[in-house]
Amino acid sequence: MAITYRGELARQVQEACGENVYLCYQCKKCTAGCPVAEHFDLTPHRLLRAVQFGQKETVLRSRSIWLCAACEACSTRCPQGVDLPRIMDALKIMAAREGVEPAVRPVAAFYAAALRGIKLFGRMYEAGLMGELYLRLALSGDLDREQLFSRDVPLALKMLRMGKLKPLPPLSRRAKHRPKATLVPGRQTVAYYPGCSLHSTAIEYGMSTRAIADEIGLDLVEPNGWVCCGTTPTHSTDHLLSTIMPLKSLALIEQSGQSYVTVPCPSCFIRFRTAMRDVAADPELREQVVAATKYTPSPELTVDHLLTTITERVGIEKVAAAVTRPLEGLKVVCYYGCVITRPPELTGVTDYEYPMSMDRLVQALGAESLDWSYKTECCGVSLAFTQLPIALDMSHKILDNAKEVGAQAIVVACPLCHANLDMRQRQIGEQYGQAYDLPILYFTQLMGLAFGLEPAALGLQKHSVSAEPLLQEIEGATHFG
Repeated sequence: MAITYRGELARQVQEACGENVYLCYQCKKCTAGCPVAEHFDLTPHRLLRAVQFGQKETVLRSRSIWLCAACEACSTRCPQGVDLPRIMDALKIMAAREGVEPAVRPVAAFYAAALRGIKLFGRMYEAGLMGELYLRLALSGDLDREQLFSRDVPLALKMLRMGKLKPLPPLSRRAKHRPKATLVPGRQTVAYYPGCSLHSTAIEYGMSTRAIADEIGLDLVEPNGWVCCGTTPTHSTDHLLSTIMPLKSLALIEQSGQSYVTVPCPSCFIRFRTAMRDVAADPELREQVVAATKYTPSPELTVDHLLTTITERVGIEKVAAAVTRPLEGLKVVCYYGCVITRPPELTGVTDYEYPMSMDRLVQALGAESLDWSYKTECCGVSLAFTQLPIALDMSHKILDNAKEVGAQAIVVACPLCHANLDMRQRQIGEQYGQAYDLPILYFTQLMGLAFGLEPAALGLQKHSVSAEPLLQEIEGATHFG
């Protein structure tokens, strides 16, 4: 059967996102490294080939474009530099614009529910998001009632009891923490964008970040009026909105006189850096953004992930000097997840396949950082909201490898990684017949323990997997009540 080339789809993709699909010569590195490929109907290289051939109907109706986790493994390893997650976004937006029914309706429903809350309240409202999502799924006939009542509802109730799920929407956009009135010599002042989750589902990350910052001379200034970065629901549905939302908060930061901002959430971090890159490279987009925000980022503005701020701007030496209770004998694995380090042309990380900054930080605290195989593998990120079996499968491989190498805990730097590995750990154990009992600690919590801070001040009591047995093994640890 003859194959007819139709270049229209490739041209539309390039106009939408700037990516030239004809650069792909089918080496299959994207498929080899994709953690979700086994669940796709079109593997990554086959999807690109279909776009090259102009098979629009096949591509827009595929499951693959909705199941992409945007982990950036493909774009990082592509010898031609093709940004496949960006193409996936362009195809999803194209499908919605042309009225093509999503092949995975729960994912599209999740985007719609999340965006409604973001537009109404300026920030992510998790309880409202889940309520609307379940309603949408029930009306469309896609609701998994067994998952809802046996897994999601009990988990939500537990999170409510721990103060990690807010029943009311974020009505106030004022900064939760006010800047100090006077500057203290020897301390650094930086802008701090916590993102939505550090005020809710990752509240312990926020607590421990504040606690350890004070110990290493870092003053965090949270801008009044910051809004959600938009995260996956915006970049998967509206490229202009996904650019405007991060820049609204960056505008507030620059207006306050700050030119350096630290961001604890990798998703927020990558959205900020992406928006800054895109407005600098695309004059038409920049014109639209300026019309909406009256702002473009200045060349002096720097956005870093919190891990980079601590390891490079503050410095490992200063962290080590603050240690009062070395974590000797503690064996951990450092889990970076997807987008702290990738894609490297955006993050600036050189050791992106096997990063070491968190490992060096852990070693400065006195703990042992073990080598392992899942340091930058994807946990399933937001697929846990709509495609839970896939997320559980991806996360259980991470937990398995951590146990295999003898880790007593996994150290993370991402709210979604923590949610999947901690809050879903019991469910993963039941699914795969494993009893993990593996605490998932934010790197800031580990720092706080080494600094001699009270576990309760670090939010360790808010974890689903108790860290109490681990604390008992750390000499002099204070139990939380």
